[in-house]
Amino acid sequence: MRILYSFKKVWILLVLVYFTSILFSQTEADKNNVAKYFQFVIECPMYKCDITGKINDSTRLIAPPNAKFILVEHHDTYCIIRFTLLPTNKKIKTSFYVTDDFTNYTYFLITKAQLDFKAEKIQRSDLQLLVGNIFTPIKLRFKPFDFSKDFSVGTTFGLKYAVHEKQNTAIDALMGIGISSIVIDSFSTKQSRIATNDLLSFTLSCGMVLEFGNAQIGIFSGLDFISNANQQQYEWIYKNKPWISFGIGYSLFSFNVKK
Repeated sequence: MRILYSFKKVWILLVLVYFTSILFSQTEADKNNVAKYFQFVIECPMYKCDITGKINDSTRLIAPPNAKFILVEHHDTYCIIRFTLLPTNKKIKTSFYVTDDFTNYTYFLITKAQLDFKAEKIQRSDLQLLVGNIFTPIKLRFKPFDFSKDFSVGTTFGLKYAVHEKQNTAIDALMGIGISSIVIDSFSTKQSRIATNDLLSFTLSCGMVLEFGNAQIGIFSGLDFISNANQQQYEWIYKNKPWISFGIGYSLFSFNVKK
């Protein structure tokens, strides 16, 4: 029971921090979400224009179905849009293109009626599924305190919440299973005289990872389980006691919950 109680306390603390961050960041994210994402459900005529809505090319263009765009300006009778993705049908010839260079952005003018009846809003999700590998090189153990080099390697899964998509900031809530190397010596056992030895253990863990661009900083807590035979032989004092580990950089892969 003590093992479940200790593990539960750590997990509850991490979950509270995770959802508190979501609660405070959601309002700010909604305020900054000025751009609206749409896609056409049917062909739509339009003209090239500048950022103010002034038509600079009288050639009428036809946007194909499924062409995705951002609503840049929304006025009473007209809208200014910018395309973001090419249509999935490669046979369709189009004058719209994707660019990461803001100096080459091309804007288009459509009427408000065309936006209302020929386009639909794209549903976007801030949540993503995560799967990956976690390596914890150092563990902090308590009662008594020990700064050990026991390392764990395993698989993790969980959810990723995008706090700020443009700045690539996210919070990950993870759970994992893996294998650990445990150092057995006179300090970590009830035996006063024992040669240092390494044992394998099964590891359960949970944690959080903060992502800032390409940087990842995480904190994990878990439990290591050695075999009953090894426990009886060595009398490991950290049985059923959770550890804490910090790390930088993880191998995580995300999948959208919905697109």
